[in-house]
Amino acid sequence: MYLKDDCASNPMSFPTKTLEYLQCGQTMPLDSDSNCSATTAMLRMSKDVTIIKHKVKRRDILEFILVAIILSLLTALVVTLVVLCQTSRTIEDQVSVPCQLEHRSFAKDEYIRSPIHSFTELKAEEVKTIIDYLMKQESLGLSSLETAEINSNFIHSVELKLAPKHEVLENLDNGGPLPARQAKVYIFMGNATPPLVEEYVVGNLPNISFHQLAQNRARKTQIPYTIRPFSLYEFKGIYRYILPPVARRANKLLNESYGATLLDCTDKCLRFSMTPVSSAFIGEGERKAWFWLAYDKEFFTLLPLDFQFLVDMTDVHPNNWTIQQVWYANTLFPSLEDLLQKYEHNQINTTRVSYPSCDEKDLYSSLHLRGPTFPSEDLHMPRHFQPNGPRYKVRGNQVDYMMWRMNFRMSPTVGIQLFDIRYQGERVLYELSMQEIAVLYSGHSPASSMLYFADSAGLYGTRSRGLLPGIDCPDYATFQDIELFTSNEGGMRKFENALCIFEQNTQLPLRRHRAYSRSGAFYNGLLDSVLVIRIVISVINYDYVYDFTFHNNGAVHVRVVSTGYLTTSFFSPEEARYGTRVNDNVVAGMHHHLFNFKADVDVKGVSNRHQTFNIEMENKTNEWSDGGNSKHTQLYFSKHIKQTEKEATFRYDFEKPQYLLFSNADKTDQYGNQNSYRMMLHGMTKQNLPSWDGFESSVTWSRYQMAVTKHRDEEETSSSMFAMWDARDPVVNFQNYIDDDENIVDEDLVAWVTLGTYHIPQTENVPNTATTGGHLSFLLAPFNYFKEDPSMGSRDAVRVTPMDKKNPYSGAVVERYGLKGTSECSPPELLPDDLLQKNSSSLFA
Repeated sequence: MYLKDDCASNPMSFPTKTLEYLQCGQTMPLDSDSNCSATTAMLRMSKDVTIIKHKVKRRDILEFILVAIILSLLTALVVTLVVLCQTSRTIEDQVSVPCQLEHRSFAKDEYIRSPIHSFTELKAEEVKTIIDYLMKQESLGLSSLETAEINSNFIHSVELKLAPKHEVLENLDNGGPLPARQAKVYIFMGNATPPLVEEYVVGNLPNISFHQLAQNRARKTQIPYTIRPFSLYEFKGIYRYILPPVARRANKLLNESYGATLLDCTDKCLRFSMTPVSSAFIGEGERKAWFWLAYDKEFFTLLPLDFQFLVDMTDVHPNNWTIQQVWYANTLFPSLEDLLQKYEHNQINTTRVSYPSCDEKDLYSSLHLRGPTFPSEDLHMPRHFQPNGPRYKVRGNQVDYMMWRMNFRMSPTVGIQLFDIRYQGERVLYELSMQEIAVLYSGHSPASSMLYFADSAGLYGTRSRGLLPGIDCPDYATFQDIELFTSNEGGMRKFENALCIFEQNTQLPLRRHRAYSRSGAFYNGLLDSVLVIRIVISVINYDYVYDFTFHNNGAVHVRVVSTGYLTTSFFSPEEARYGTRVNDNVVAGMHHHLFNFKADVDVKGVSNRHQTFNIEMENKTNEWSDGGNSKHTQLYFSKHIKQTEKEATFRYDFEKPQYLLFSNADKTDQYGNQNSYRMMLHGMTKQNLPSWDGFESSVTWSRYQMAVTKHRDEEETSSSMFAMWDARDPVVNFQNYIDDDENIVDEDLVAWVTLGTYHIPQTENVPNTATTGGHLSFLLAPFNYFKEDPSMGSRDAVRVTPMDKKNPYSGAVVERYGLKGTSECSPPELLPDDLLQKNSSSLFA
């Protein structure tokens, strides 16, 4: 680039029509009368093509040096005036936001005021209308959340009821009416006979006229009360009727064994946690949980003790709950009375451990800085920045990025859901969403051996909040608050920074090539910049980072990675085969993480087929060798269309490699290739529990790495918030979606994807499990969908060609498409362009 002003002549001449005027980050005509005009006029070609000549004649040297000096002085003046100009302008007024690192807590008011569409979560005023309406229905007999008990009737959760897909598509694609806006409401009927949980449909908003029990062939809508998910009111009962008698009666044992007390403690406290017992392991109609104690310090799951007790919580009245069995000192006792009597008479083994006496900063389970510190100098870590501010737009819950558009929603029960995902204006996914997280533990003690978690019981939408700029998301990310109604949070609540949206480059080329022949040397590359929508689900001890990433070649990448704390048990020799000893009295049990996702793929419409390209091997006579009798082996592929849902279940087999495709048979290119999207799975494990054995019945989706079903509105989710307890008779039995074995050829198809990993803990997982090596993901990428790589249209690409093909080392033409110079945040010296312009041998040699 060259500066041009009214006082200095430019040694290079260009057509006047290529000149633009940059004043304080704005583009203006050359004849502007601005105060900055004399010093901020910049010459730019439409493609920012810079040509450097290396053979300068001797008579031009003095002129060249003079111009260089003038340019240096003008550059300094430009920087000064630009800074002065920018200090009087707001960020919103700037075309360029220099070195934007600060985050934006995006549009609280804009989100609330955004237009309502089919995927907009219920707004606060709508939820209030629903609550007011339901509280007036005498037949429901509802208590307010302020006065409710576990044996009351109260509203547990309220969320949007998704409209039937065909109605939504009629609205989106054909301008049809907006579908009726309705709510899905779960009501705990603790005061009913028998007590149960009921799912209701309430509508239509804004003028509600009905509430009715939901009818759904794919899931139960009247659920036994004994398999209800956790609630605030259950914990009220625990603190009132279970912990006090244990603390009082076992106070001596707890103090002597652990140097701490359970209640009314000061600085030496115990706390409890629960292991729900799946209905598969107890009598029909029962509800039980193992409680286990730990030191109440940072962080309690790494400070377990060997005192556990089983509570029968079947009765709807907490004062009737009973303590049945107790585990202490590696021994099971039939009752608390039996344990205490034998303890008093010194008839049993006892445990003696000291309350942690070290400073909390030195406690092995804390996350305070300790150990050898680094770096040795107090220097900032590398950071991303946005030279010109965000290149995406968020309007309410709609996101636009490059060729992408999508809508996001946070469901209190399911978690994050993305809808109507379009690339270049065409829908490629109707829904992409998380479904369930299951963690299957192993161990010797009762609480560890019964530990089977289906984390939806904790209501995923309420588990994501408080994302921290610069750590959880880039500093400049757009953060979004979410408002949801659940009884566990006392009603309607705002969850600040519940998700973040940002663009980042992956520090990996999306594509590139370097050709270095003298006759055709060139370089072309495009950095892989992507949009990421991220949430972090925190469930007790584990944190799960979910990324939905959108690439500029039409690919969608979904990734989940685990971090957080281990769940542990008090060490005994019998625990060794199930876990790793990570401290004197602590063993961390092995476990199996499983994650399920829903991908409603729409390839060029809703008439799709699922087919595989099977990679096979043949022995072939080598016709081209001497004699024509030698043989060789080579690969080929065969195409197979999956006809039914049972045929479409996928269990990974190394012996049978396959491409998994979703195709539209009616949409082909000029060569007959069907427009398709390919599913690629990375991070799969086999779920080893026998079918219908114990807890496995609650997670039948985990039997398959992928299953494909015909879309049905009632088959909304693969799991439910009741899955923690419901194995005897699952509320949602995913296997039923497959067993009806419907035809799936040229139908609206849904893929259900399961990722997983086995985790044998290691000492380096203490105090926190690092994300390194724990990434699980799947990718949906276009496959014969476009005539060529759609990223060819990206103006982020760079092309470098020799100025002189016969002498490719003498200098280069650097072609940047549409970029307007270098960022003010870029290093001031030796930019890549500078190096190439001076000497291209580094690229083409």
